[in-house]
Amino acid sequence: MNAPCPQCAASDECATVSQSLVDIDRPLDEVTRALLSSPPEPAGMSGASIALLCLAGLFALGGVRGLLADDDGSGSDTAYQAGRTLGPFLFAAILAGVGLAVNAVAQRRRRAAQQGQGAAPTRVQWEQHRRVWRAAWLCRRCRVTFFPAASIRPDFPASPAIPVEQFPLRVATTAERAFGTTAPPLPH
Repeated sequence: MNAPCPQCAASDECATVSQSLVDIDRPLDEVTRALLSSPPEPAGMSGASIALLCLAGLFALGGVRGLLADDDGSGSDTAYQAGRTLGPFLFAAILAGVGLAVNAVAQRRRRAAQQGQGAAPTRVQWEQHRRVWRAAWLCRRCRVTFFPAASIRPDFPASPAIPVEQFPLRVATTAERAFGTTAPPLPH
């Protein structure tokens, strides 16, 4: 599909916003890239906590493997046998605790950052913003974004030219108009 720009009526310099962001032949400047970037996905667990929990799982599996081994341990000290049997589980529990603590700290920081921006968007609101963002086009000649007719919904009208600086706010307001949900603009 090729969509004409609502400002200059040409379509030779128009492409979807997502295509424009990955175009290596004609890269966008950093400011424009930041304004046109995809709305960030609501965060789940932090990467560090996921890594720590995976390591905890691996150590727990190693402990289970040690329990299932046929080594009877005859001639070994009782304390050694207890450490050999319970050590991997204890280490896994420590890693899991640290992983959960890291995740709690990350969530607290996210909540603190979002308090300055208002309520955090829900997953459904993010999906709606993302759907609207994927429907947006950029005219490189005029440096404006726009939504062609029926790009968001079959009955949705074409938008006027939207300056790039207003694009993040327009994604939020267009999602509200298209889907009937109220959400703050997602940070870029």
